[in-house]
Parts: sequence; C-alpha cells; structure tokens
Amino acid sequence: MKVLLLLLLVSSFCVSSFASNNRDDSIVVCQFNMRCAAKNDGRVISKKIVNGKKVQKRDGTHPWRKRMPLIQNFLRYHDVDICGSQEMFKKQIEAMRRDMSDVYEIFGTTTIPSRDKINRANHNNVIFYKRDRFELLESGVFWLSETPEKESAGWGAEYPRNCNWGKFKDKKTGKIFFIFNTHFHHIGNNIRVESAKLFAKKIKEIAGDNTFYAMGDLNATPDSEPIKILKESGFMYDASKICKTPLYGADWTLNRGYSGKKSIWIDWVFVSKNVEVEKFAVFADCIENVWLSDHFPLLLRTKID
Repeated sequence: MKVLLLLLLVSSFCVSSFASNNRDDSIVVCQFNMRCAAKNDGRVISKKIVNGKKVQKRDGTHPWRKRMPLIQNFLRYHDVDICGSQEMFKKQIEAMRRDMSDVYEIFGTTTIPSRDKINRANHNNVIFYKRDRFELLESGVFWLSETPEKESAGWGAEYPRNCNWGKFKDKKTGKIFFIFNTHFHHIGNNIRVESAKLFAKKIKEIAGDNTFYAMGDLNATPDSEPIKILKESGFMYDASKICKTPLYGADWTLNRGYSGKKSIWIDWVFVSKNVEVEKFAVFADCIENVWLSDHFPLLLRTKID
C-alpha cells in the first residue's frame, strides 16, 4: 500500500509538472534516444573481441516489442509536445506513426538514404510533433561532414551522421521556432569536435536570431571539448543549467546495457536565450523489469518569451 501511494504521488507530481498544454502556452520538449530494434536486445551477459571489434552477447529481455508500448505511454502520459529521437529503424518509425497518428506527425531524412534504397537497416533522427498544436512551416537536413549538403561521413567517421531540423508555428501563440535534432558519432573525439563546430554554425545559419531548441545524443560528456564548443558559442544555452527549478531524476543519461547503474551524461538540449526552462527531468523508468531504452529521456517544460 505504501509503495502504491508513493507511485501515485510521483505520478501526480509528473502530471502537474509537464502536462500543461490545456492550461497555458508551455511547450513540453523531449530528447530521447529510443534505441534501434537490435536482435536479442537486452542486458549484456558477455563481451569479447572479434576481428578487432567488441562483440556483446545480450539476454534478450529488452526487445522493441516490449519497449515500444512503454515509450508510447511515456509520450502520452507526459503530454509531450515535441520530441527529438535517435536511432530508430524504418519499421520502428512506421509502428510509432501507426500507433500514435492521433497525436503526432513524425518527419526526418534518414541518416544514410543510400541504405534505404537497398532495404538495409538504417538509423534515423526523426522528430515527433503534435499535429493539433504546431504547423511545420519548413524542414531540412544537413550531414555532419565537410560536405553537409549531401549524404557523407565526416572527418574519417565510420558512418554518416546528420541533423534534421524543422521550422514551426505554434498555433496557440503564433510564435515561430526551430527544432534541430542530431546524433554525433560514437567513435572519435575529433569527429565530435568538428561536428559540434558545424552544428553550431548551421544552427546560426538556418535559425538566425530566431528561437530554437537544439537536441541530440551527442556522445559527449559535460567536460568534453564538443560540449565546451557549444556552450561557448555565445548563443546556445545548456537547458539543464538555466532551468528555474532543481533538476529532477538521474544525473546521468546513458543507461548502459539496460543496467540502471550510474553512468555518464551524453544527451543534451540547448536553447536560444529567449527560451525559459521551467522544469527539467531525466526519467529513469523501469516497468516490470523492462527499461524504455538504453538512454533515459530528458523532459523539459519550457516557454518562449
């Protein structure tokens, strides 16, 4: 009974903190690496090196079919307005679009379009947004490379990485803002350094002096050079540092191996100076021994001045 009461109290807090759209002009923003639909996904039970690469054996406890409804319930329960996601394959996106079409539009150019043409698995940085609340005025994509206008892997990266962006009009307030959503390469600090430089440059080029939210799994910790570059850009502000209230939840975002153990912070939301961050939470939800992803979702309640 005490546990149930505690859960009800936590739920009530979460609703009052984020589900605000019927009462004011707040925008609930989520950054969430939802993880690809990996075969036999789950907790790591063994590791070895094969042909110079790390190979992990997992226990199969966290397949997409178990995680997907948890993610969907999370988005609905917290009344998320806009969500930048990473990693999902085409079939995962199609399933989310089918099940959540009453609430969300989903868009974004796939990370490696050439793979789609031959039906190979491919990561995506798609953006979810509420169809009734926002109008998508314009959208685009750029790759994190020396040739950002076309599919390309930059600075020696093993795989191409890109950034999807959208220009939105809030139907409730008439305000215009941009969303930028990306996923930095997981190997090579220099690649991430150059990606950070380009990310900041393109945001300035595209959004100008307009309001923006820039988010992603940046595979970079708070004290790393890529994050330092973004923080010192002069126009990008770490949403977790300008929040008006204390942060809620875990102080790390990578749920390494679905372990729930304290790890590192590598997921980020940056905002323009006129975005007011009222609440910032990192939700470490595990339901019936199943985690939503191998990353924790970041949830922000914001207002545009």
